[in-house]
Amino acid sequence: MMARGRKPDPAVDARIKRAAVELLFGKGPSFTMDEVAAAAGVGRASVFRRYATKRDMMLDALRTAMDAQVTAVPDTGSLEGDLRVIVTETLAAWNAPGIAERTRETFGEAGRDPAVGEILRTAMRDRMTRSWAIYDRAIARGELSADADLWLLSDMFVGLVVYRGLIGVPQPDPSGVVRALLHGFAR
Repeated sequence: MMARGRKPDPAVDARIKRAAVELLFGKGPSFTMDEVAAAAGVGRASVFRRYATKRDMMLDALRTAMDAQVTAVPDTGSLEGDLRVIVTETLAAWNAPGIAERTRETFGEAGRDPAVGEILRTAMRDRMTRSWAIYDRAIARGELSADADLWLLSDMFVGLVVYRGLIGVPQPDPSGVVRALLHGFAR
């Protein structure tokens, strides 16, 4: 028996996914299926053939967006230089127009939808684990103790940035953050 209908068009799939990600960044999780269809230049039925619900589409867009935000791991030759690159890029992202607002909305959605929370946890954990190459190199160079708590070191920065972003407090200067991470506040 032959299958009915047309085969799915990968170009349409890509346009729909791209439109959903762009709307997620531009409007937050409140975008609609009709808005995605219009932005992708397809009919509503094309969107519904690919996603049974708006939630399914939003979760897929969030996964795609989180994967796209992973930047290359720097290798400047020093832990301080590598941290400066990561801190500067992260703070720049949070200071970009709309990013903090979209992130607040997404974190709010994570409180209502465990699947959103799991996507955020997984993406953040994966990103931190990938960036640990800078710690491995720092340990090999003798800049960081081999028994350093890498999760704590990472959390000190990420927690600060997310906390400030969520409550709308201006982000700190990258140099001050790197200095505090490496040397604390003692004399």
